Amino acid sequence: MANRSQGKRDANSAEHPLPTSSMECPFNKLATEAFLVFDEANNETVDVREVGTIIRSLGCCPSESELQHLVSAMEEDGTTQFVTLQKFVPTVSSVLQQKRFQSATEDLILRAFQTLDSERKGFLSRKELESSLTGSGEPFSSDEMEEMWTAIKALRCPSDSDRTLPPDAFEYSVYAKYMMK
Repeated sequence: MANRSQGKRDANSAEHPLPTSSMECPFNKLATEAFLVFDEANNETVDVREVGTIIRSLGCCPSESELQHLVSAMEEDGTTQFVTLQKFVPTVSSVLQQKRFQSATEDLILRAFQTLDSERKGFLSRKELESSLTGSGEPFSSDEMEEMWTAIKALRCPSDSDRTLPPDAFEYSVYAKYMMK
């Protein structure tokens, strides 16, 4: 698969120099550089659908509802389907500076799985996982659940123990370690 930035201009090129204000704060510079990679028309705008990808490329992991809130704050008056550099940089710089939407640690992921494992077996079945992830909070869609289960089964990680798991189950401590790689 081709690199997303392949064929795009360098954010520091003479063709499109970074605005001077972006140099004042390292977070502004990071946000500007990431934005410009996706500014295909070279007009300091990006499609609103690209905002999540840009933010995630900076190491942030907002939920879909958090992302929608950020996008709403960045969109021009009315829904234009585009976000400008001038609206994006201060919003995302603030997110980076406040260390919002940081990715989870292995310990946090492990504790989340343990919460779902009421019997403390050390593993979860597909049914237990689906019931928990599609029934509350920000529920997974059936496609997202299938994608997660496919990833879990594709790992075929060796167990940390000698026990035999049911065929529709996975040892979540192994999966949590893998997620951090």
